[in-house]
Amino acid sequence: MLTEALKAEIRASFEAAKTQLPGYNNRSSQNRMMAEIAKTLTGEYPNSNPILCVEAPTGTGKTMAYLIATLPIAKANDKKLVIASANVALQEQLLFKDIVEAQKYSTVSFDYALAKGRSRYVCVRNLINLTEDTTDTQSLFEDSLLWDAPPSKNQMDQLNEMTEDYTSNRWNGEIDDLETPPESSLWQKAACNRFTCTAKNCEFYNDCAFFKARKKVAQADVIIANHDLVLADIFSGNSILPDVEDCIFVFDEAHHFAPKALSHFSQSTSLDFIKTSTRQAQSAMDQICKITQQDSIDSRIETIDTLLSELNAPLSELDYSDDIHLFGLAGVDGEIINSTKNLASSLSAAYADFSEKKDDWQAFCKINHQDQATVDNLNNIIGQNEQNLSSIVSLLGAFTQSSNQDKPPPSHWIEKSLMANKKTNYHLNSAKIDVSNHLDALIWSKAAGVVLTSATLTALGSFGRLNQQLGLQEKDNQYLRLASPFDHKSVDFIVAKMKSNPTQAFEHTQELGKELKKRIDHTQGTLVIFASNKQMQLVADLVEQSLDCSLLIQGEYSKKRILEKHIELRKKGKGSVIFGLDSFAEGVDLKGDNLNHVMIAKLRFSVPTSPIEKTTQSYLESLNRNPFMEIALPDASLRLIQACGRLIRTEADTGTITIFDNRLTTKFYGKQLLSALPGYNIVIEK
Repeated sequence: MLTEALKAEIRASFEAAKTQLPGYNNRSSQNRMMAEIAKTLTGEYPNSNPILCVEAPTGTGKTMAYLIATLPIAKANDKKLVIASANVALQEQLLFKDIVEAQKYSTVSFDYALAKGRSRYVCVRNLINLTEDTTDTQSLFEDSLLWDAPPSKNQMDQLNEMTEDYTSNRWNGEIDDLETPPESSLWQKAACNRFTCTAKNCEFYNDCAFFKARKKVAQADVIIANHDLVLADIFSGNSILPDVEDCIFVFDEAHHFAPKALSHFSQSTSLDFIKTSTRQAQSAMDQICKITQQDSIDSRIETIDTLLSELNAPLSELDYSDDIHLFGLAGVDGEIINSTKNLASSLSAAYADFSEKKDDWQAFCKINHQDQATVDNLNNIIGQNEQNLSSIVSLLGAFTQSSNQDKPPPSHWIEKSLMANKKTNYHLNSAKIDVSNHLDALIWSKAAGVVLTSATLTALGSFGRLNQQLGLQEKDNQYLRLASPFDHKSVDFIVAKMKSNPTQAFEHTQELGKELKKRIDHTQGTLVIFASNKQMQLVADLVEQSLDCSLLIQGEYSKKRILEKHIELRKKGKGSVIFGLDSFAEGVDLKGDNLNHVMIAKLRFSVPTSPIEKTTQSYLESLNRNPFMEIALPDASLRLIQACGRLIRTEADTGTITIFDNRLTTKFYGKQLLSALPGYNIVIEK
């Protein structure tokens, strides 16, 4: 219930923010967002879930709005506030700016912490075991199960430096705080891992970087995270974040949430990985039997090798396009499914053997004193093998599962690659094409409250596409689409007169080059957004010599460096042109005179290229549904609005947008795309 006390706290925080924040502008859209968040999360809407989807255009002040509205409600209901963004830039802005400011103006006192995945922290036990007795790296390799090849001097130097810095408190144990992080393969040996972690049973528990950080997270009122961490933690049973029922979630940049969730339901393994993992597991079991003085367990290696060969044969005969073979909607069939089922059966038996020996080892350690180094080494290899075997068994189970006619089918595919020994390795992949029901079961139906927000959350003026992806039912939740505080009517959105259609690749590229030569003002700041790298490079070759200003092309420098160079040039009053792809259509904030003209080469339609996208298209077509109207067109609308949104970042900004795609005037969907734009002055050249 939205009590008078809660209203007063929210109002007081808002008033404090208005007086304390420099350059604050009072915006009605921000007020409305705060009010709707408060009413939704406190149950003011009967028979509605505490879920609100808010499209808050740039300039709304959405971060401040959701902080002011959610903090008092979370505290009053003894809930944790989890704020999750899609990228590091926004996460850092929240951590170092927005939350710091909120502590000054909020009438609610709160502590906050940044939540990171376990693998971002070093395992002290691993680090010590990796660096003990480094006088002879060959003997270190032979004595330790942590190494699969003799470590190099450079690797040992890095590990020793990390150990010294950690023990002297110069380093907090997070990979992100290392000036020169080690390569991924080396870090994985030293990093925390839930399969190898013994938690409170570890002698270094009280000095563990991960558990110190987790303690801070547990004590915090506000937890800053990212989409991937929230999804991974919820799917694995909440080892970092509080239980979903005890959290109010704010998902910023929520248009990224569905694709992120989809990636967490993808699984993969390869025949070579299965072969290697089987041998490693057998080696670990032999070690256990040797130490515990048990008879060696019968090896399943030979049987599994035979089954791998039997599976390899039909896989080698499949037709591959770009090294991928995608199975149809009916799933895997014939000789391949039979061979995979036989392999799955043997791997499950091997996993059961391994689990039994793991239990034997744990029971043995409880009643028999063992050298700590031996225990640590063997526990690490046991944990790593458990992770490997469980992932293999899970993949094979998903790969051989029959499709349910009442549900969207999974996507199954084989990908082949060439190994160092020139032999072909086959990767088995399985992924869900629809995770909406899973999200509902794990988050939407459980959370104490949810706010999903972004500058672009609707497609073609509707929340329908978002609901479809996330499994939200419009009648059960609240939705708010705020007007932009900016004057978009002053911006000309020009549909350039083009003879060629973007589907005519060569002709369109040549004509685009000519048009850019005519339209780029050499004294201004210009951003040209392309849908393909190939066209971008070809157009760059066509126009570069004729430009009387700097041309910055994505790929020649990092995105960050391009933006820095562009701003430096504009400060000096010089013209600058950026050629960029999708990543420049989002998250680019060039205010004022830094950007005068946004040019868009063509509409960005989703062409199903990944196996998941192709399976989704086939599934919709099998139901006599139109993938173009349901997916490609709404997504193209959202991408177009995002690209246009690079131009106006403040009330004072102005400029021009030009698009070189005549489909906006020649195709039936053109009017839909134009009407979904935020009030620009549409100019169609004749």
